Amino acid sequence: MINDVQKFDILKQAIEKDPQNFQARRELAVLCLDFGLDQMALKHLIYLAQVFPNDANIHFNIGICFEKLKHPNMALKSYEKAVEIKNDEPDYLYNSALVCEQLGQIDRAMKYLKQILVLKKNDENAFFCIGCLFVKKGDTTNAIKCFKKAISLNKDDYFAYFYLAQEYKKIGEIDLAIENYNKVLELSEDYSWTYYNLAQIYWEKGDKDKAIIMLEKTLEANPKDADVYRILAQYSLSENNIEKCIEVCARAISKGCITGDIFYIRAQAFKKKGEFDIYEKNIQKAIQNYKTLSFNLRTVKRELDNAKKH
Repeated sequence: MINDVQKFDILKQAIEKDPQNFQARRELAVLCLDFGLDQMALKHLIYLAQVFPNDANIHFNIGICFEKLKHPNMALKSYEKAVEIKNDEPDYLYNSALVCEQLGQIDRAMKYLKQILVLKKNDENAFFCIGCLFVKKGDTTNAIKCFKKAISLNKDDYFAYFYLAQEYKKIGEIDLAIENYNKVLELSEDYSWTYYNLAQIYWEKGDKDKAIIMLEKTLEANPKDADVYRILAQYSLSENNIEKCIEVCARAISKGCITGDIFYIRAQAFKKKGEFDIYEKNIQKAIQNYKTLSFNLRTVKRELDNAKKH
């Protein structure tokens, strides 16, 4: 039994021996894609497309190459050529739709996804993707209809529940938003964005205790979420819970969340404790990490200058 590396060498030698060994060239092109040799795969596929101009799968694979090489316009041209040759293949339609979306051509993407529904009227993923396009168009009503349809076809699609919850929140249906976020957590308890979005809802409802619990759960699911550490540290500082603020900042730093904001908030905590040497060191670190500092840099530098004078 030969492995893929050995097969690669055999196919390469076969083509060198006979450039018109088209089957070997096809297999090598696919293997190149698997190995991430996208430029080499593209070269072989373009050669094959000249020999077999009406082979939809060749054009489809050329599209994949162009997409991986960050040429979306060329990818779309190839995908659409595949669709032109064979318009009843869902994969060709999906990839065309996804590239159209990437290029901001929402209506064009919608057209391809609706073609899939002509072929497969109960395609859950097509309904989900159309729902996402309606979100981009700002059409919450139709987005909700599509996400609900996707869920009716696949009760375990936690992404559909998540997006449905977001749309309910937009129109003020908070209880339905919470209900659907909780459904996400039943299906995928480590999806950190769900906890974060629930934290936002509870905060806006004035239930800060529940919001804090959700933020902590966000960190359990994603211990490297620098934004959540910042929110928790800032809230603790505003509540004059200095030790908690310092503890949160220490956790953030231990998890690699080295940001200007964390050091600045930590500095303020030590300032309140009267530990000015540590306060000054953290202000300096905040300035060193200015790219992740949301506080006004000039103000922070001025604060450091004033600290040095005293």
